[in-house]
This record gives sequence, structure tokens and C-alpha cells, in this order.
Amino acid sequence: MPDQLCLHCGLCCNGTLFRDVELQPGDDVAKLRALGLPLRSRRGLEADSLKFPQPCNALCPNLKCRVYADRPSRCREFECALFKAVAAGKVELPAALKTIRQTRQMAEKVRRLLRELGDAGERVALAKRFKRLKRKFDAGELPDGLDAETAYDLFAELSLAVHELDMRLRTKFHPDPSDG
Repeated sequence: MPDQLCLHCGLCCNGTLFRDVELQPGDDVAKLRALGLPLRSRRGLEADSLKFPQPCNALCPNLKCRVYADRPSRCREFECALFKAVAAGKVELPAALKTIRQTRQMAEKVRRLLRELGDAGERVALAKRFKRLKRKFDAGELPDGLDAETAYDLFAELSLAVHELDMRLRTKFHPDPSDG
């Protein structure tokens, strides 16, 4: 029953929950490259330490993974806190689906505000997009077509939306560190 959650969610693959996925020893790098995952070396680390960015380009619009049978071990092993809670009988499936729906709406609000503020980088994780936009605001670079008051009001709304989303992700989706 908890496996139904993933096909309604996709937050671990769409750039909402994670920025990237690190490959682990034993992951078939050549096969993953052949399947179209854009693998990159981690900055400052040895060349065999690879990752691929989120949103994952293997995530289909129906939230299925087109490389599911060959997915990396991090993807294979990951279970979010909500999945674990449903599997353990601590959360009922309808309540979990409601949490997913609300969280996806929160993420979409962040995406909409990013677009309104001139960031159309839909193929970049939300946290990276927000950080990039914040740097521009910190440098005094305001979006074209917006007056300063509107831009700062939208940025304040975005900051609050990002914070609310981050808190939701931390409390409902990130695994508890005590889970090992």
C-alpha cells in the first residue's frame, strides 16, 4: 500500500526534496550515462565521485521512473519519512495522500513565485533556484519589468513560501536521522 504514495508524489525526484543524487560504489556509471542521466563529478572530490542533478530527467510526467529497473542505489534505497510512517501503520494512506497534495501545492507556489521574479529555470532544484535568486537580490539586481516595491514584496512572499515548504519537507518527508 505505501508504494502507491510514490506514484502520487515524486518530490524526491522533481527537485523539491533534493538538489542532486550521489552515486554509490556499485552503481553502473556507464549504464546510467547510456540511459541519459547527466552525471557530473562532485566539485573538489575525486573523479569517481559522481552525482546527477534534480529534477531527475528520468522522472516522467506520470511520476514513473523511466530507469526504474536500473536506478542508482540511493534511489533504490530511499524511503521518505511519510512512506515509512504509512508502512508502519502510523499514518493512514488518505492522510498521507493529502499531505503529498498539500506539499506539491506548496512547491508549485514556490515555482510560480520564482517565475514571477524572472527565474524560469524549471530544470533546476528549487533550493538552488531560490539561492541563485537571493544572490541577485542581495546584489541589488532586480527582475526586469518589476518595480522595486513589487519585486521586494514578491521576494518576501517567496522567502516565506520557501521556509514553509522547507519546514514541511523536514517534518514530513526527510527521514529521521535516528532511523539509521
